[in-house]
Amino acid sequence: MSLTTELFLAWRYLRPKRNAVSVITCISVLGVMLGVAVLIVVIAVMTGFTDEFKSKLLETTAHLQVFDMTRGYIDRPETVKAAAAAIGAQAAPVVQQSALLQHEGRFVPKTVIGIYPDQDTAGIDVSGAVRYGSFSLESGEVMISDLVAAEMGIGIGDKLIIHAPAKLAKMVNVNRDGRVEFSEFSRVYLPGEYKVSGIFSFGKYDFDRGVVFLNLDDADDLFGLPLGAANAVYVRIDNPFHPGPAQRALQQKLPGLQIYTWQELNSKFLGVLAVEKNMQFFLLIFIVLVAAFSIANTLITVVVQKTREIGLLKALGAGGGTVMRIFLLQGFMVGLLGTGCGISLGLLVIRYRNAILGFLRWVTGQEVFPAEFYLFSQLPASIHGFDILWIGLVSMALCTCGGLLPAWRAA
Repeated sequence: MSLTTELFLAWRYLRPKRNAVSVITCISVLGVMLGVAVLIVVIAVMTGFTDEFKSKLLETTAHLQVFDMTRGYIDRPETVKAAAAAIGAQAAPVVQQSALLQHEGRFVPKTVIGIYPDQDTAGIDVSGAVRYGSFSLESGEVMISDLVAAEMGIGIGDKLIIHAPAKLAKMVNVNRDGRVEFSEFSRVYLPGEYKVSGIFSFGKYDFDRGVVFLNLDDADDLFGLPLGAANAVYVRIDNPFHPGPAQRALQQKLPGLQIYTWQELNSKFLGVLAVEKNMQFFLLIFIVLVAAFSIANTLITVVVQKTREIGLLKALGAGGGTVMRIFLLQGFMVGLLGTGCGISLGLLVIRYRNAILGFLRWVTGQEVFPAEFYLFSQLPASIHGFDILWIGLVSMALCTCGGLLPAWRAA
């Protein structure tokens, strides 16, 4: 019996005698469709979240970061810049430390990043992120994010006091009895006072909420570093997703310093994202597996109904392999229809995901995707062809295998 005949019989057996479409076949297709759609939506959102996080991370951090763990700072960052230029990279000195911001009796902890506004910032486009004010960042000026401005109730031209924790710690001493005493340093310590010159927003919630920018010389003075020193040098390379060769080349030129890639500095979070994506796929594939059992149940029913037809086929010379292939093709057809419809539905949901979130927000009155938890203002999603191909192949394989037992029984 030819393959065309087997396909015809497989398709014919999926349809009842009186109706064009079988209800149980539609239920089986619907189960596969929903399982595949859910898989595609979840995997696309997880992939989009990972890609968006990496993109935002690369906008707000360097591809490589150079440190001097022994001294705590690099007194001559020009040598690092020259070494980076020798391998075709860009470098910029920065001072990055925690500080305490004060405005009218309100204190909030933030991270201060000191940069030279008139020099390259190793790919961190601070000037492009400015929303109000200017990027002059002259001596005595500070730039804050829109989130920090709203949190502290300050704007352009307001004064902001910044306390350095290291200097605050020197204000007190703990004697042998455990008592806290004022040190002589407390008499001369004064925090830094700066005028807000600009308000920025990178669109990355955790970064915008926790960072302010100072002139690098002001940051050196605030944290007690030598003038022109930096506690890190940011390096930007041409291929940030494969930073290993550049890291090794730079390490050979700077043997006394420590160099880390952005992937190493964020390895825990990136690892969590990868594991979570794999776990989501592993858990949600059970939806398709349940649909495969539904297909098996459908085909068992068909086998019982078509007992006489199967006997007639064998009487006409059809072998067991032919009968088995007919019912395996039925499972394949159901899987093909369900997978195709599921992919279409999944892509449609991804296309209008933010509109769906807006509708759910309107119906429930609650924020479904709060930025303070997920770090992004909109639900990200990224569709990779390999993911769709992998989901489709797994779905088709499970659905086809769902017809093994009924096919064996029919044969």
